Amino acid sequence: MTATEHPVQPTQDWLLRKSARPRSDWLILTVIIVITFSIFWLSPVHQVTDSNYSLLLSDSLITHRTFTLDQYAIPRNPPLPQDYAFKNGDIYQLEWVRGRLFYFFPPGSSVLSVPFVAVMKTFGLSPANPDGTYNLQSEIKLEALLSAILMALAAGLFFLTSRFLLPITTSVILALGGALGTQVWSTASRALWSDTWGILLFALVIYLLVRTEIAKRDFAPELMATLLAWSYFVRPTSNLPILAITIYVALRHRRKLLRFLLSGAVWLALFVYYSWHYYGHLMPNYYLARRLSFNVFFEALAGHLVSPSRGLLLYVPVLLFVGWLLIRYRNAIESRALLWIALAIILVHLIITCGFDHWWGGFCYGPRLMASLVPWFVLLAILGLSAAQSRLRRIEVIAGLLLLAASVFTNARGAVSRQTWIWNTVPVNVDVAPERLWNWGDPQLLAGLLRPPKPRQFPILNGRVELSKPEAEKYLWYGWSGPEPELRWTDGHEATVVFAVDGSGKRVLVLRLSPYLVEGKLNQQRLSVKLNGKEIGELTLTRREPTTHSFVLQPDNFVSENVLSFETPDAAAPAAVEKSEDLRELGVAVSWIELMPSN
Repeated sequence: MTATEHPVQPTQDWLLRKSARPRSDWLILTVIIVITFSIFWLSPVHQVTDSNYSLLLSDSLITHRTFTLDQYAIPRNPPLPQDYAFKNGDIYQLEWVRGRLFYFFPPGSSVLSVPFVAVMKTFGLSPANPDGTYNLQSEIKLEALLSAILMALAAGLFFLTSRFLLPITTSVILALGGALGTQVWSTASRALWSDTWGILLFALVIYLLVRTEIAKRDFAPELMATLLAWSYFVRPTSNLPILAITIYVALRHRRKLLRFLLSGAVWLALFVYYSWHYYGHLMPNYYLARRLSFNVFFEALAGHLVSPSRGLLLYVPVLLFVGWLLIRYRNAIESRALLWIALAIILVHLIITCGFDHWWGGFCYGPRLMASLVPWFVLLAILGLSAAQSRLRRIEVIAGLLLLAASVFTNARGAVSRQTWIWNTVPVNVDVAPERLWNWGDPQLLAGLLRPPKPRQFPILNGRVELSKPEAEKYLWYGWSGPEPELRWTDGHEATVVFAVDGSGKRVLVLRLSPYLVEGKLNQQRLSVKLNGKEIGELTLTRREPTTHSFVLQPDNFVSENVLSFETPDAAAPAAVEKSEDLRELGVAVSWIELMPSN
């Protein structure tokens, strides 16, 4: 038997007898794509951070035929390429190279998105305004639509791949679980992260591998090399799967190895030419390995696996069931080659990502840096379920379904709850205070369901506090938007201020505020003001103009650590009640708070 010959298993007979898939498969595939696209598109949280300007680069390729962004009216104050810290005024997504302005992150996603951006421009939706300024709102809309399309297609590929080994019902559950119970929903469908195109490309790669290994179809070296090359252009950590699959080709398809290598070499030569032409060296700055240090390897390893706000096993707990299947039914696994490819890629990826000091990935939800592994986890699930099939015990099925439900819940939180996104900055920026990643009392997935921990200090409130000023930050607990000129909005149905008092006696609390109103749609805002859980006043606000309100407080109203609450049951998002992209749930805008002695 040669290296490429395999015995035919009985479970594969139907694949070999048919030249095409059953019609029912294509119908179910369509339904899966429609359902997942609808869920992704309707999920309200969008995470456009690293991908800012990515589709502007697509527009530049269409309109100006260049990878530079010099022709757009963009502020020219980017940080150094290796700087990943969020700084006021910095545009970290851009970099200066030899006097020209570039998108800092990998260009692959922008290039692959060119056809989509070109089509959308014909409908009047473009990331660039006619005057050359950047249209962030259009970028967000375009990324939301494109990422939903791409991840719905990935869900369809999960289904097609699983059908090589699994029955329809199991394949449907696996495809929906892979789409809704992983970072596909909570991250990759929320914006055009580099992992978004990467997941689709690897879903295609895995489909071709399974088709070759299980269905005994011909291996296409040029196509495989092209998909792998573009996965690298999309995200440089794809060099790990490229190495693993190159070894696979050398061992299993050595007659086609040369064609595979030559195809990859052509794409690599074109990429090197692009880099040399624009950057003056062999690789763009983002692709250099200088950001790897391994200074916090063990903390990063633990964080990637079990951190309450980044841990893979907490945010995708169904992986525990997949691991159980692979161990318990290891002797019945259909393809050892596919198993070892997936395991090697996952292990090495985990090790490499532990080399980043900034291992949590900045502003994101859950284990974002593990998102590119989702197609490989799906492959392991296919192999595990195939090996178990008729031997699964009822307790195993129940446990698997419960873990899958938990995975869907955790990833749904990241896609539909704004509070989980706001968690990155409230009560303090996670990049400034990464110890928050280990706070089990404030896990990101439960943000909005649990109150964040109380501040360690309750500053003395004596006099007036302007909420738009930086000095106000120490008094604010949760439920507040960012500062604006002369005011700060409540965001959600409750906002709180914490403080201590100096001395005793009656005091007067004075508030200057204005409600969020929309004529004909939102004509009033009810406001309940509470101190330490006891209501001290109730207002119905019907005028937009700022008004001042006073409340007399008795000495017994105060405790050592006081919490002043603003409850706004009528708070609403401008995006829901008027033409706006603002997703904040606005209640009242507070200009200042003053606590003074009573006469």
